[in-house]
Amino acid sequence: MLDWYAPFNKHFIFPFYYWRNGDKRLARLAEIEASLTLSEENLNALQLKKMQTIVRYAYAHSVYYKKIMNDRHFHPNDLQKLSDIEALPVLTKTLIQNNLNDLISDEYTKDQLVQDASGGSTGEPTIYYKDWDHHNLRRADQIRHDRWSGWDIGKRSALIWGAQRDLKAVRSIREHIISRYIERRWELDAFEMTHEKMNGYTRQLEKIKPSMILGYANALTVYAQHLLDNSPNHTIRPEGIISSAETLTSTGRAIIESAFHCKVLNRYGSREVGLIASECKTQEGLHINADNVYVEILKEEKPVPDGNSGDIVVTDFWNFGMPFIRYKLEDVGHMKLGLCSCGRSLPLMGAVEGRTGDFFIAKNGSMVHGEYFTHLFYGIPEVQKFQMIQETITDVHLKIVETPDAKNRSYLDAVKSKTIEMLGEQTLLTTQFVKHIPPTASGKSLFTISKVKR
Repeated sequence: MLDWYAPFNKHFIFPFYYWRNGDKRLARLAEIEASLTLSEENLNALQLKKMQTIVRYAYAHSVYYKKIMNDRHFHPNDLQKLSDIEALPVLTKTLIQNNLNDLISDEYTKDQLVQDASGGSTGEPTIYYKDWDHHNLRRADQIRHDRWSGWDIGKRSALIWGAQRDLKAVRSIREHIISRYIERRWELDAFEMTHEKMNGYTRQLEKIKPSMILGYANALTVYAQHLLDNSPNHTIRPEGIISSAETLTSTGRAIIESAFHCKVLNRYGSREVGLIASECKTQEGLHINADNVYVEILKEEKPVPDGNSGDIVVTDFWNFGMPFIRYKLEDVGHMKLGLCSCGRSLPLMGAVEGRTGDFFIAKNGSMVHGEYFTHLFYGIPEVQKFQMIQETITDVHLKIVETPDAKNRSYLDAVKSKTIEMLGEQTLLTTQFVKHIPPTASGKSLFTISKVKR
C-alpha cells in the first residue's frame, strides 16, 4: 500500500516543525552525513579538534576535570594527538556518583540541564546531566544510522522498548501528535511480554506496516519466535530491524531474520553518550559514530591491540553541560581491522561481548524484561548498586549496596510492590544489604539474573 504521507512528511512537515522550534538536528544530520566518506587522516583530524575542544572546555568549567588534569600535570595544550588523552584517568560510574556536582559545568545550573539516569548492565543507577543542545543533536546520529536499515524520515517505524521515559509519547496529546504524525513512531512496551500482548503487537504492526523496527535484542528474539510459532503467515515486512541495548546472539539474529524476512542490524549505545556504533546491511562490524564519540579499548587502563578484547571507554564530544571524558561503560568489546566494504569510512568495532539482560518469568507464564527492574531504581540516591536474582518462580533475591550517607529505606516499599505487581502475588522478595556485589566468572556485573527456564 502506497504511503502518500511519507514524502510530504519528509520534505515539509518534519523539517518545518523542527525549524520552527529552533531544533538543529537536520542541519547536524547534513553535516555528519558528509563525514561518512572522510579519509582516515581527515577523520582523525576532526576527532582531534573535537577532543581538544571538549577537554579545553572541561578544564575551564568543571571543578572535577580541572583537578584531575592538574593532579596529572596535564594541560589542554598538551593534547596534540588523540593518544595523548591516555594521560587522563578513566571516568567510572562510582566517580560520577561521588563527584556529580563537580562534574557539571559552571556555566549551567541543574535546572538548565536534562537530568537522566542509567542502570545499564552493571546495575549501578547513576544520575547524570546533559545540555539541551547535546540532548537534541543525538537524534541526528540516530537518523543517520537508522537510514542504513532502509528507513528514512517520513516513513513509519516501531519501537519495542521498555523505558517509560522513552515511551512518554503516550502521556500527552502534544507528544502523541509528535510521535505519530511527525516522528511517525509507534511504541510497543517490552517490559511484559505475554502471549496476548504479543498477539496485539502483531495486529498493530500489520496495520501500520513499519519500515523499520527497533528494540531490545532479547525482546525482538522472543517476539520473533512468537511469530514463527503462532503467526508464520503474518504480513509484517519491515525493510530492516535494529537490535540494541543487549547482546545480539547469532541464534537471536537468525530467529529474528527468519521471522521478519529482513536483515537485523546490531547497535551499541548508552544513555549517557548516545549512539556509539551501529551495523550497516553489509554486517562486517559496527561503524563507530566517530565524528561524535571517541572509542578506546583498554585493559587495566592501557590500550590493547586492535582485535583484542578489553573495556570499552568512550569520550563524548558534545555534552558540555557535564563532560564525559574517557567514560568506562562496563562493557567488553574489541576494535576490528580495516574498513567495511560498504564504502563508509567510519572505523569498525566488533559486537559487544558482555551485555545482556534476562527475562524474569511470572507465575502466569508472562515474561518480564530485566530492564524493568533497573528502572525501579532510577533516581534513588540511596542505592549505589543492586542485583536482582530470580531463584525460582516464586523466590526473588535482591542485593543492594547503599551509599554511605543513606538514611532511610522507604524506597523499598515501591520496589517490592512493583515487583510483586509484575511477577504475581505469590512472589517472595527477600532483600540483603551488602557492601559489595562481585562480578560473574566472566568479569561482567549483571543487574538481573533469572534462573527460571522459559
